[in-house]
Amino acid sequence: MRVGIIGGGSGLATSLQRAGLAVVGCAAGGQTPDAGIETVDVYGDFLEALDYPRRYVLDLMAGVGIDAVIDEAYQTMEPGDVVIDPTLSYWGDTLRRYRRMRHRSLFYQDVACIAGPDGPNLVVAGDAKGLPLSADILEAWAKPGTLRSVAGAGFAHYLAMVEAAAAIAKSSLASEVAQLIEAYPGEVTAEAKAAFCPAHGIDEIGRAGWLLDDAVRLEAAVPLIAQALMQGLGEALEAHASSPPPPRGAFVHPDDIL
Repeated sequence: MRVGIIGGGSGLATSLQRAGLAVVGCAAGGQTPDAGIETVDVYGDFLEALDYPRRYVLDLMAGVGIDAVIDEAYQTMEPGDVVIDPTLSYWGDTLRRYRRMRHRSLFYQDVACIAGPDGPNLVVAGDAKGLPLSADILEAWAKPGTLRSVAGAGFAHYLAMVEAAAAIAKSSLASEVAQLIEAYPGEVTAEAKAAFCPAHGIDEIGRAGWLLDDAVRLEAAVPLIAQALMQGLGEALEAHASSPPPPRGAFVHPDDIL
């Protein structure tokens, strides 16, 4: 199985190689392919380097640069080719890209690693007709039995946003639990208290910062998550460690996109 990497530098190509896939890379968006993989000079060279239907994986930094790369790269693709997007992308931007690719009969799929009750799952979302075209690659990349295919473009990236926000809420809860344990007034050593304090701490708000505006527009009441996000933002500002969410496009309701 051969797969194309557009962009690079994050170790994604190496991860795919470890899964037994043959990787061919092309520099894009200021990102260069990982060392040690086969490369092509321009997108058009993928036509000969990959078998049809071609499967491409985006390895790009978050932001408008992803759209610039897609606008150039997809001009060399053929109907039936698949673009797999595991980037840090806003789900609304993913839907817009999906629509743009669909007009060229190309399949655009969003991918995210999502925690489940039995461990991490690799979730892929997109057109139901296109999902089988990438299944062999993603099944090899994921741990056995952990690939989850969902017909509905944008859902994997939406889940990743929700999961990021939930992680901040859990961290806030863990912090409060730790304070309660430390506040126990009886004769217990600090070491004993520490043994029962849950781990907590989030380095940055990240994509979770997109959630509150979306929740209001989608009419989803999330008071606990909202409070945790605001608390996390306040702590970051007090520590002079501001971490604004990655760039994203404006909110548009899916019904107006699809």
